[in-house]
Amino acid sequence: MFEQFGITGVTKELIKLLISFAGTIIVAYIVRFTWKNLFLRIAHKTPTKLDIMIIEGTAVPIYFVILATGFYIFFQKFASLPEIQTNIFVNGAKGILYTFFILSLFYFLYAFVKSFCDWYLQEIAIKTETKFDEQFIPLFTKLIKIVIFFIAVTIILSHFKVNISGFIATAGVASLAVAFAAQETLANIIAGFMIMVDKPFRIGDRIELSSGEIGDVYEIGLRTTKILSFDNTLIVIPNSEIARARVINHSYPDPKVKIRQTIGVAYGSDLDKVKRVILDVCQNHPEVLKDPPPAVFFSNFGESSLDLIMVCWINDFKEKIRITDELNMAIKKRFEEEGIEIPFPQRVVHIKTEKG
Repeated sequence: MFEQFGITGVTKELIKLLISFAGTIIVAYIVRFTWKNLFLRIAHKTPTKLDIMIIEGTAVPIYFVILATGFYIFFQKFASLPEIQTNIFVNGAKGILYTFFILSLFYFLYAFVKSFCDWYLQEIAIKTETKFDEQFIPLFTKLIKIVIFFIAVTIILSHFKVNISGFIATAGVASLAVAFAAQETLANIIAGFMIMVDKPFRIGDRIELSSGEIGDVYEIGLRTTKILSFDNTLIVIPNSEIARARVINHSYPDPKVKIRQTIGVAYGSDLDKVKRVILDVCQNHPEVLKDPPPAVFFSNFGESSLDLIMVCWINDFKEKIRITDELNMAIKKRFEEEGIEIPFPQRVVHIKTEKG
């Protein structure tokens, strides 16, 4: 195509360019072959799969990066010749190669990030108790893809001296509109991410909400946290709401829980005997911990009873209701055997009558 210039120097440089292109293709092929064979074999000997997945995921992008780099560098030298640097076809080809070069670089960057995210999903996310990361990572990968594509397009347009201020302003307005429209969703996603990082509760923890509802954490999702109540009903709470609320975790950092029970006996009862009976019941229960030891305290002179507080510890917070029931039943039975009276509220009413 360059014979029309009638300049032999151009033809000579064109031959050099074609040889350079051929050399670039050979080098790219060699690097790709080495990348997929030598480097991959070395990666298989390491204890992690991260390097394997990165090498496999970037094998094709690295091939294009080398091709684009070589083509663009060699063609740029060719296009700088005074005889042809103003030729519209040469400048067009130069622009196409620059675009190919930029897209190849960002393709390699995206492949690297995606390989890391895929490794995290396969090796880390499946081992965590929450499904939040399994939902968040694919969303993060798509977001990174959009950001990388946007940056690449911006760089290409800047190279061609296209005014991108309007483009950036439009993108900013569009992103702001999306942010306002999805404000609640974004707040829930961010709150879910903070819950995953801060870990105020985990899957299986028994928590108590500020509303008084108690249940076990069933799932921590991208937008909501699900809690399984004692009635076997699923309570679904937006992450932003539960992140702001006061939450009591009954199972973290220690699943042990204290049983505190108020027991009333009749006035006139031998409190030393009452304490011995209650302590004996606690100490004989196989699931009541010996350390810390159970204790009984005389706490209050009630209207109809002398009130004592029984305190003991058990290993599993999930068994609190059952063990409390067993202790109460055993204490009632021993009280009946020992002749200890459990009073009920009584009122003495005096009726005054006037004479005549």
